[in-house]
Amino acid sequence: MKFSSDRVLAFFMAMMATSSSLCFGQTAPPGTEQLGPDNTGYCTNQENGRHDYAFTLQGETITIAECDRLCRSNNDLDGLRGFSTYEGDQMCYCWYDDGTAPGMGLPPDECPPGSPFHQCRRWPDGFGPIDALMGTFGFNCFRYLEFPVAQANGDPHFRTWKNEHFEFHGQCDIVMTKVKNFASKDMDLDIHLRTSMVQYWSYIKAASIRIGNDILEVQGSSAAKEDGEDKRHHWINFEYRGDITDLGGFPVTINPRNDKYIIDLDSAYPGQKIEIKNFNEFVGVKIIGATEESFGNAVGITGDFKTGNTYARDGITLLNDFNELGMEWQVLPSDGKLFHEMARPQFPELCYLPEDPRGERARRLDESNITEEQAEAACAGLDDEFDRKGCVYDILATQDLNMVGAY
Repeated sequence: MKFSSDRVLAFFMAMMATSSSLCFGQTAPPGTEQLGPDNTGYCTNQENGRHDYAFTLQGETITIAECDRLCRSNNDLDGLRGFSTYEGDQMCYCWYDDGTAPGMGLPPDECPPGSPFHQCRRWPDGFGPIDALMGTFGFNCFRYLEFPVAQANGDPHFRTWKNEHFEFHGQCDIVMTKVKNFASKDMDLDIHLRTSMVQYWSYIKAASIRIGNDILEVQGSSAAKEDGEDKRHHWINFEYRGDITDLGGFPVTINPRNDKYIIDLDSAYPGQKIEIKNFNEFVGVKIIGATEESFGNAVGITGDFKTGNTYARDGITLLNDFNELGMEWQVLPSDGKLFHEMARPQFPELCYLPEDPRGERARRLDESNITEEQAEAACAGLDDEFDRKGCVYDILATQDLNMVGAY
């Protein structure tokens, strides 16, 4: 049989070759039927990092909204993902992507008139086993979804809700983001960062997250890497190294291998989580899978969720000068006390700013033992462009190639 593209056949063969087991041990969500390798469905892990997963609705008419919801709720990778609906047998098929290349391996074609999807492709009819796996439904359309990710890490690099990157090298406590009525009408979420200045640059030395009445603070440490327990500093409700089970009712786990604290928001917002990672003295925070339902009214130095713009506290004034933005979102007494101890400066004393960060950085780069090329090579394995740029900057600032571990 002839096919319009060799890539189509290669893609099918890859699916067939990897469909012998379920991906990442997933099970079917309630009200759905797990599709396995027995000619009723498939699940694949491919070399490009995508996770493919299919399931059918039981006795219900499949809709785009329902497929969207189910795919989001079953997400176990960060970054971009997609879904498609197969009306022929009420099947919903999800693609999970690690964010390295949206739609990698899935060439775009024009969607039929009236399609709600961004891209489409034709599956070849009559392709033997594929008939049994998927049926022949003519057009199979898929939509890739961008889930906003707010992030702060390193010295300090910020990513706004609309994926813009900037740096603020002042020293003070900063409101990363704040959300009113999070998960319930009487529960708020606040994330504060504490930065510390070293000559012409600064870094995030601690992060504190409050959900409802619970507060988790994580602080970096310069202790020896091999002494994993001793270098982990956290406070739960101001108790040093207190037992952590949950934060505001959301489960918290600690991964000792990469010093990452994970707050699982799945019970209220499927597929969403907050990660805090520390590497030596450096701390980073990443909000993953945010939607308008969960973070729709979020404001802070990472911007306004709905517009992605970096506003002042009045919600009107647009700030494009990032020193002004950092000063604007310095923690005020009205923002509450989230850290276990006070550190200068505290408002009304304003954030400390380096005198000439660009000039001093240029001079230091001229004197560096590690070149920019060496830093780029060390960071080349990072998939995310934001992480690569931050990694290069951090290595050059610290003159430590091991800083790649912060990402």
